[in-house]
Amino acid sequence: MIIYYQKKKLNYQLYSGIGFLIIGIAIVLLNNFSLIYYTWALLALLQLGTWYFKKKHQYLHISEGRLTKNSLFPKSIKLNELTAIWKFKSSFTLETRQAKIKIDKDLMEDESLYKLTDLLNQIELKPQQA
Repeated sequence: MIIYYQKKKLNYQLYSGIGFLIIGIAIVLLNNFSLIYYTWALLALLQLGTWYFKKKHQYLHISEGRLTKNSLFPKSIKLNELTAIWKFKSSFTLETRQAKIKIDKDLMEDESLYKLTDLLNQIELKPQQA
């Protein structure tokens, strides 16, 4: 199961990256390669690179009893080893004895949020051992 980013947030990132690129190109046309051009080009590349990564990998991937939060350094947790699930207004926190993952609800599509909530409600937690 894949938990998707909100399309609105992905589109914002794409459009801001394109905007930075346009500003960088405009500066080059008006000012012949100044240091500011490189800053705008770098910002554009970072935004577009982040957009591409998020579009390709999405927010969460759940398969074979493992939840993976995709980022530059992905975090993974086995669902059958969960000892606590903390449900807050804007996030979930999943804990095992070795790891802890915070999942932001505001980044997810509504349908994906419902699927994740249903999945988390079905999980039986292992008791914590001292």
